[in-house]
Amino acid sequence: MRKALGFIGAASLFIGFSWCGVTAQDALPPLEEQMVEEHASLKALKLVQNYMTSVKSLKASFVQRAPGNKLSRGTLYMERPGRIRFDFKDDVPFLVVADGKTINFVDYEIGQVQKWPVKDTPMLAIIGEGFDLASVNAHIELAPNGIENLLSLTASDPERPEMGEITVYFEQTPVLEHSLSLLSWVVIDGTGETTIVELFEQDINPPLAAKLWTFDDPRGLVKRRRTRR
Repeated sequence: MRKALGFIGAASLFIGFSWCGVTAQDALPPLEEQMVEEHASLKALKLVQNYMTSVKSLKASFVQRAPGNKLSRGTLYMERPGRIRFDFKDDVPFLVVADGKTINFVDYEIGQVQKWPVKDTPMLAIIGEGFDLASVNAHIELAPNGIENLLSLTASDPERPEMGEITVYFEQTPVLEHSLSLLSWVVIDGTGETTIVELFEQDINPPLAAKLWTFDDPRGLVKRRRTRR
């Protein structure tokens, strides 16, 4: 999508300077090239839309690499639209869970809960359903960095750069009904810190219990502990 806009802008620039000796033939690529570029962009868009429509729920193991090279593991649950849960292993006292409208970052160690509307976070690119790609400044690319069978979707909110940017990576898998498999994503937050999440052992469209989108609020627990002391 961004490539197409970039091409239009470049073409306009060349046309504007055609009086300086640039011919029309130099200004515009052959018609065949334009059609190939458009075809690739539309193909990528269709694949992502098909994945969003076909994959309603997901369960997978994940590995997260956070800033400072902090490694954590756990189980991810996802259900469209707007629901996701990261259950961390190894006694990590954190939980991330979205209930369809709000994404909650729960810290059981200090008894704190931070809340954000799902629509205002980069996670919308993963757990949204039929969202407007233009509204999140999305850019879809086939074979990023020359890697065949890979597709990437990068999204951000130009009006809220502090929310960061997310790039989601899919593998093209024609044997599957939905044609794509979610591999990983990279989040760059507003301070430039990077977090990488990779998925393994995926179960596509499993039934998921409604209680997964709830959590025990630690704030009351911390208050009770302090009172007892």
